[in-house]
Formats: sequence, structure tokens, C-alpha cells
Amino acid sequence: MKKERFEAFTDAVIAIVLTILVLEIHLPDDNHSLSALVHIAPQFMAYVFTFLFISIMWINHHYLFLNVTEINNNTLWLNIFLLFWTSLLPATTAWIGTDIHARIPAILYAINIILYNVAFGLLRENVTKLNPAIEARRYLEWISFLINLFTLLLTYVYPPLVFAGITVDIIIWTIPHFIRQHH
Repeated sequence: MKKERFEAFTDAVIAIVLTILVLEIHLPDDNHSLSALVHIAPQFMAYVFTFLFISIMWINHHYLFLNVTEINNNTLWLNIFLLFWTSLLPATTAWIGTDIHARIPAILYAINIILYNVAFGLLRENVTKLNPAIEARRYLEWISFLINLFTLLLTYVYPPLVFAGITVDIIIWTIPHFIRQHH
């Protein structure tokens, strides 16, 4: 398979996931007051965090494959594994958005992020072995994984902290791109 087809498929799936993500926000059709918007604020907040997370990871996926010259069957399956965890994010986001203080939805959301993190790490490992010129960035994968694991533990204690963890994750995956721009 050509790299361009692989990237186009990934882009299409992520675009669909982002579309489904917003469809999970249900504006009330029987209440057009400000209090109705306040009522759905947790859903919107969960949407914003997940949208940013997926967007930053899509950018990282783009940069990972920017200079790739070789992919193999394992690359395809690892990418499908990554897209699987991506496709579950609208469901876990919608569930946590219904009650950001509920422990089980927050834990499930955190686990979804961790499994996405693991899938991305496995994909990066495969790609960097096939393409030695690609920067491995294993340190970011490990830092991200540890942050997400710590977030899972914190989420058990206080569920809304899942958003603090994802914020830190978004920041650490965004910083390298700003540094790269200024060099």
C-alpha cells in the first residue's frame, strides 16, 4: 500500500470521529434559555478537551509520517489499532459529559486515552524501526503514558481531574511543534 492511501484513510477516519464527537452534544429543543446552555456545559467541555486531544494527536500522526518512506503490514494493523481507540472517544466523551463527577465514566475515558497512548506508542515504534531517520520521541510517549496513568489514579479519587491530565497531555504533545517552528 502506498503511504498516501494509508494517510488518506487515517485522515478520513479521524474526520468522521470528530464529526461524531460533536453530534453527541444535544442542544435542548424545548428550552432556549441560558440555563439550558449551562446544563450542557459539561458535555461541551468534554467535547472541547477530546477535540483538542484528537487534533493534537492527528498533527503528531502527520509529523510522524511526514518523512516515512516505508510502511509494512504491521504499520497498517497498528494504525487500525490506533483508530479503534480513536473511534471509541466519542462514546466515552459523551458518557463523561453527562456527569463529569461520575467515577466510572471518567475512569473509562481515562482508560480510553491510555489505550490510545499505547497504540500510538506501538505505531511510532514500528515506524521508527522501519525508517531509522525518523525521530523516535520515546521519551514523550513514556511521559504521556505516565501522565495518563497518574491521571487514571487521580480520576478514581476525583473524576473531573481527568480533564487536568488530558490538558497536560495536550500541552506536552504541542510543545515540540512550537519549538520546531522557532528553530
